[in-house]
Amino acid sequence: MPLHRSLFWRLIRIQAVVSLLLIAATVVAGWLVFRPGIGVLLASTSVAVIVVIVAGIVVAYAASRNIEADLGTIGHLVRLVAGGDYSGRIPPDVRDRIGVLAGDLDQMVDHLHERFTDLQAHRDRLRAVLDSMVEGVIAVDEQQRVLLVNDSVCRLFGIDESVALGRPVWEQIRNPQLQEWVDQAMAQPEPVGGELRLLIPLSRVLMIRAVGLNRSRQASAGAVVVVSDMSELRRLEAIRQEFVANASHELKTPLASIKACVETLLDGAADDPEVRTRFLTSANDQADRLDNLIRDLMALTRIESGEIQRELHPIPLDAIVATCLERHRQAAERKQMRLSAEGSPSGMMLLADEESLEEIFDNLLDNAIKYTNDCGNVTVRWRVEEGDGVIEVEDTGIGIPQSHLPRIFERFYRVDRARSRELGGTGLGLSIVKHLVQSLTGRITVASRLGKGTKFTVQLPLADRDLNRIVKRERP
Repeated sequence: MPLHRSLFWRLIRIQAVVSLLLIAATVVAGWLVFRPGIGVLLASTSVAVIVVIVAGIVVAYAASRNIEADLGTIGHLVRLVAGGDYSGRIPPDVRDRIGVLAGDLDQMVDHLHERFTDLQAHRDRLRAVLDSMVEGVIAVDEQQRVLLVNDSVCRLFGIDESVALGRPVWEQIRNPQLQEWVDQAMAQPEPVGGELRLLIPLSRVLMIRAVGLNRSRQASAGAVVVVSDMSELRRLEAIRQEFVANASHELKTPLASIKACVETLLDGAADDPEVRTRFLTSANDQADRLDNLIRDLMALTRIESGEIQRELHPIPLDAIVATCLERHRQAAERKQMRLSAEGSPSGMMLLADEESLEEIFDNLLDNAIKYTNDCGNVTVRWRVEEGDGVIEVEDTGIGIPQSHLPRIFERFYRVDRARSRELGGTGLGLSIVKHLVQSLTGRITVASRLGKGTKFTVQLPLADRDLNRIVKRERP
């Protein structure tokens, strides 16, 4: 039944009861006072009551319609607020009829709008903080359903936030160890956690810390799990340990050889001129190797620490290449190898320093000659590409297996350790090249085919660029 009809009939019922009471009271009073003319009194009274009832019906109907309109206006305002629209207000004509109620409703809408705006701003700030965190954050309720996850968690565990919210955490992240820590955190006040190793979606090492949200000592309101990605730290620790082990081994090997030669000479071998010469030559070779190793280590340390302040200025590439090729020509001729240079344009100028360029090409040419068989070819090419100078050092040597290419620029990394030591390498040359290229705001890449040869590509800025406009590229 419509609202105005319900109100209308309620008013009619009330008026009918009042009218009947008035009739009864009038009749009783007339009988007591005017007994002889009671009939006339009843007739006139009945007419009056009927008129009053009809007028009351009309007034009641109009009032019910007005009340329904006012309540409809209030209901519309409430629906707007429930839908998030706080712009609605009680119209002036309705405000005049319902007075204080209209003021209270408008005040309630303003208060709700203010509170909702504050909550929205707080939620946005919290979301911005969580999404900017490197650490992952997971919040679960007392039933271990996911309440909140940030972008780092989605990235680390390969989950979708829209799917994860409201679902059990063990359903989204299927890891028994993590589930055990969440259970423990919800059962005790102390934080729990440890190191967790993942294999999917990527191999990672994570540090987990879970703490319960306790309403009281008896009940838990859920838990918060903080996830830190330790993969890079563990990788760097492994590299450091490997570097220390390799450096110790590389230093120990020539020292042990020198010590053996000296002990042999002290035991009487020095009396034989031929033996003495052989052992002293061996000791001298090992001392040179040790000296080269220490020099390379010191050079690499200075480059990495940024101690060397290089003044960049235009350098003619073809002159540097010619100088380096001439420096290695004798070594190439001993192996009947052909060294060549070809590039366009001639006279290309690089923004660099001469010492760094020479060290880069000396190391690359030295490697190419060492690992290329007799009668092979080593070629240096250059060209302009996308506003940079691109230099290639290509050989027809033994090549590098694809599995070794990602680590070829690491310190002391050797594809064939025995052959590298036999050829006198320190294992630091390519690492020095990489750091020098990066110090010149360049980049270096390598491509190789086993048994076919290797090509190192160096990309460096041209000299016609203004130094202040050089954008340092992301280091590989």
